[in-house]
Amino acid sequence: MEKRATQILEEEHHLIQQVVGAMAALADRVFEGQVAEKETLVNLVDFMRVFVEKCHHEKEENHLFPLLVKKGVPVAGCPIGMLTREHQAAGKLTTDLGAAVEAYLKEPSGMGHFLVTTLRGVVALYPGHIWRENYLLFPMTDKILDDREQEGLVEQFETVERKIGLDVHQRFEHLAEKAG
Repeated sequence: MEKRATQILEEEHHLIQQVVGAMAALADRVFEGQVAEKETLVNLVDFMRVFVEKCHHEKEENHLFPLLVKKGVPVAGCPIGMLTREHQAAGKLTTDLGAAVEAYLKEPSGMGHFLVTTLRGVVALYPGHIWRENYLLFPMTDKILDDREQEGLVEQFETVERKIGLDVHQRFEHLAEKAG
């Protein structure tokens, strides 16, 4: 097996951490009165909507979590119930970020606070969420799933990648490396 499914998700976490780190710096700059570039803001929203939600969270929610439930991990409570609620919170923050960016681009002086608050909300959520997945969920997953099940997940992850487009994934990897 080339890579376990959990390794793929951890690599994606690294990209998310890079972008979230850039969001923290951007929030500080906007708070201090600097104007954020339109391209940067649009790229951040796109990254959150496509890479985080349609690629990464989909792999976890539609493939990993159901397999773990089938293997006896409870759907409610910790870890799956908690992580699912955090994904829902992230989805709301992504929607809010889209609205904040749209409002900010129309009126930077009046909407900077909305943008800063939303960026900081994303920044506050992800470190703990990623820690819980990397250090609680994934080690548990590696103990529960055998090689065949990991390989099956990797194949399902590749289907998700093809659905969003491999070039899209590579573009987001480049964006994250540039941001970090």
